[in-house]
Amino acid sequence: MKNRDVIEKIIPPIHQVEPPKLQGSYPQARVKGRLVTTKVVGVTFEGRQEVVARLQRGDRVWLEREPDNPYDRDAIRVSRENGEQIGYLNRHLAASLNPYFQAYGYPVRGRVSLLTGSGFGGYSLGCLISFKLPRPNQLNNNRNGLHFEDWDDWDL
Repeated sequence: MKNRDVIEKIIPPIHQVEPPKLQGSYPQARVKGRLVTTKVVGVTFEGRQEVVARLQRGDRVWLEREPDNPYDRDAIRVSRENGEQIGYLNRHLAASLNPYFQAYGYPVRGRVSLLTGSGFGGYSLGCLISFKLPRPNQLNNNRNGLHFEDWDDWDL
């Protein structure tokens, strides 16, 4: 047995996944290159209004696949840095991004770009987030380590 055969048995082959062909817009979302800006949905359930009320523009958020979600297997959860759930990406956008997130294999970092609504007069609070999709060379379970975008360098 050659050394190469041993390495191939230890490290499974990486499945190549092409970046998704995204539309320019989705319901309540905008895509410009790798930058996605979207409204977070589901913010009125399970006490999430209290979480949204503590958000500030510029706060970091995490987007993570939730394949065991009983309502949507393509669900992408949006959470604060401390793990508190804000809501989800809308199902149309999540369905398009799910293969991309799965190939990346890690949560994606984003920021709160706008807070909406009001606690007065019965209006619910909401938020828009922005995030950059990982570069194609970061996909396919890149074993060379994570390289996050430098968020301080871009204006949202």
